[in-house]
Amino acid sequence: MRRTTAALLALTATVALTLSACSSGSTPAATGSATPGKLALTVRIISGGSESFSDAAVHHATALLDAEGVQVTTSTVADPATALRAVIAGQADVALLDPVEAIKAVANGDAPVKYIGSLSQTTDYVVLSLPKYTLKDLSGATFATAGAGTAGDVIASAALAESKVDMTKVQKVTVGGTTARVTAILSGQVDLAPVHAADAVPAVATGKVKILLNTGKVLGSYLQQGMIASDTFIRDKATAQAVVNAFIDSQRWASGNGAQYIATATSNKLLGSLTPAEATTAYQQLKDGKIFATNGAICQASVNDTLNHDYQVKGGLTKATTPAYNKWVDPTFVNAYLKVNGKDKDGFC
Repeated sequence: MRRTTAALLALTATVALTLSACSSGSTPAATGSATPGKLALTVRIISGGSESFSDAAVHHATALLDAEGVQVTTSTVADPATALRAVIAGQADVALLDPVEAIKAVANGDAPVKYIGSLSQTTDYVVLSLPKYTLKDLSGATFATAGAGTAGDVIASAALAESKVDMTKVQKVTVGGTTARVTAILSGQVDLAPVHAADAVPAVATGKVKILLNTGKVLGSYLQQGMIASDTFIRDKATAQAVVNAFIDSQRWASGNGAQYIATATSNKLLGSLTPAEATTAYQQLKDGKIFATNGAICQASVNDTLNHDYQVKGGLTKATTPAYNKWVDPTFVNAYLKVNGKDKDGFC
């Protein structure tokens, strides 16, 4: 096993990983290839931050794994860094995070993890603002994120920078997940906040905020979320392949089954304050934005698109600090899936 720094391994005793088996209603049939070899009985999946409407496909993937006899336990912690530390420390097998987290862990501590496939090939983040703000006048505005270097921070900062916003004039503050950020901006505690598009719909309907910027339209190809697995888990090739199969299958299902997607989101309480009509609109936004990574989006072209955007954020990644592709990415399982199932026309790579 490779060397890891003490900082990466330090999980505080106060972090509680509350595990619960996921369920998505009736058990769906898998569309991917059968996985050879004996599968592990349990797979532990962790994420950082709160769930949103765009996570319905994750619940479908866990149901697919359950149909193969694999019990999936899920846990959610406050932030991505804590989620990744759990994987490094052996308390979870796979973290659903953006690839930048894997890059930082490998670059800073040679962490024993790999990015093994993407779930979101574009971003659904929008930047909400109080009505008085414009892109030309953000001086002194407070910008709420889940923390420096988190997905919302990096994506929104990159999109704002590419829109010619001087980010040195914006004051960043840490608030928490999407739900917390929406609450903060609606109450006037902050001026700007990156939130998922589905969460923006009811927020804008209050008349208290507006969509200042659609980051997806600015950035285009961007790997917002994927699977970061421990090297120990990856050595169980049969189970790792089953997990990747299930998650790509779930993205293909999401792309072509709007009504079922909304039903799964509803049954897993992911609608938040969305009305049925707003949920339909939110789903269509995801589909039109081609967010579903129906080909696993792990090729160097998609990775480089993401990195090039991230390099625009001051204090973030640089080319000099980014490890070589093969140091933090393992495309084996996605490539095996595509070899059997072929490529989807809407998927990148």
